[in-house]
Amino acid sequence: MKTFVFLFLLLIALSTSMCKSNNKSTQKNSLRNDATENLFSNLKKMATEGEIMYGCANPTTLMYKETHIYDGFNNSDCKEITGQNPAYYESDFMWFEKDSLKVADIKAMTAAYNRGAVTGYCWHFRGKESNSFYSKNKDGFTKDKNLLKKIVAGGDRSENPELDWFYTQLDEIVISTIKDLGFPLTFRPWHEMNGSWFWWGSESCTPEEYIKLFQMTVDYMRKQGVRNVLYVWSPDTKFAMEYYPGDEYVDILGIDMYEMGAIHYKPMEMCIEELEKLTDYAAEHGKVAAITETGLRMQDNKYRYPEEIHNYWSKYILEPIVSNPKLNRLVWVESWYSADWSKHHKSQFYYPYIGIEKDFEKGQSAIDDFMKFYNHPSTLFENNLPNMYTRNE
Repeated sequence: MKTFVFLFLLLIALSTSMCKSNNKSTQKNSLRNDATENLFSNLKKMATEGEIMYGCANPTTLMYKETHIYDGFNNSDCKEITGQNPAYYESDFMWFEKDSLKVADIKAMTAAYNRGAVTGYCWHFRGKESNSFYSKNKDGFTKDKNLLKKIVAGGDRSENPELDWFYTQLDEIVISTIKDLGFPLTFRPWHEMNGSWFWWGSESCTPEEYIKLFQMTVDYMRKQGVRNVLYVWSPDTKFAMEYYPGDEYVDILGIDMYEMGAIHYKPMEMCIEELEKLTDYAAEHGKVAAITETGLRMQDNKYRYPEEIHNYWSKYILEPIVSNPKLNRLVWVESWYSADWSKHHKSQFYYPYIGIEKDFEKGQSAIDDFMKFYNHPSTLFENNLPNMYTRNE
């Protein structure tokens, strides 16, 4: 009898323990579906193996000499140079303001996912009154200078028109698209908040107000049943933790770092120090880290790339990453998109394109340098990615 009672109590204890374990597991995974959880796991694995994806904004819908592509979606400036598309694609919900661009974008992102790439969105979110994501124009601050403050001021949607407008935009543009696509995506809202140029930036809100907006965004999307997203937080240049929304709201930590080490006010030592803070925090808190935007832009109305610095991708990006065990944990580095809006080869570009060798004296050197970046064993492009959506042990 004693033996029976002992076994009965043991069975209850084991059952209780298993239920607690299952509850924890359910709670852990309730915010992400299996494929998205697998993607996150594989990104973490990548961080420990010193592999880094090359990423680009809108690579198959915006090429330098062919802006707004509407069909095909399997070519890019990157592919024309290397033979492969990027491994990571980031689009922008600002393109959804025109239905024709929205249709093309959805086709392009679906095609990239079907080829095995990692895909995601940022959001240059136009303000309610100004129709601009910038906080200022030639006349000073726009009418949306206090928009963020109004959104987070309190009250429900029936009492707060700015809050209602904000949630409506989330519903109609972001959530509907993410649910329709269905596959795992990254989402990078409210970026570069420590700069002053956006209406959600440092001159338009306090860090506490910004954090509240980021948390409200994630909470609302989760409440609406979004389970196929990894959330990305990305300040500009500095690891600005005063704006950090908290581990519960962030999966991927990024920094937008243009001109990394290539101009006097962004010396390489400072850039490396900020990126080390980023990757240290990510490793210690179960996150992953990325350079979420980079490139070498025009300075004083003249190109520095490629004429002054034609080895940006090998010397200023690749070498610092692969030579530093902390930076080696970065999982992607993303170039911003290039597009010759002027059609006269006078618009900004962020990585080489076929034709740059004719447009610039050192253009071929820039192509050769990008090939050096491509050929390095640590860099990943679309064709040499593992399956990112199943568990890779």
